[in-house]
Amino acid sequence: MPFDSNSAEKAGKKSKRGPAKKEEPSIIEKMEMLYEKVLDDLLVNQEKLTKTERVKLFVTLSGYLFPKNKPIEEKIEPMIPFKLSNMVTFESD
Repeated sequence: MPFDSNSAEKAGKKSKRGPAKKEEPSIIEKMEMLYEKVLDDLLVNQEKLTKTERVKLFVTLSGYLFPKNKPIEEKIEPMIPFKLSNMVTFESD
């Protein structure tokens, strides 16, 4: 029996396929949900944190919120030394 469009249609009707598998959330999505829960909890209970814990939290979160700048190297060219005595002359009256 040759395989053509009619035989393919019959074979497709006979095959048993299960229900489509639902994809579980990826690791990144799970981490995002966890972060959201932790941040919500911190916002609600921020008064319970000590001053030191608040500062540490602020510094840590700032590292993720604000862009990090790379240091810029300045190229300084050395100046040519000169003698002041050659440029200025003092005359007495």
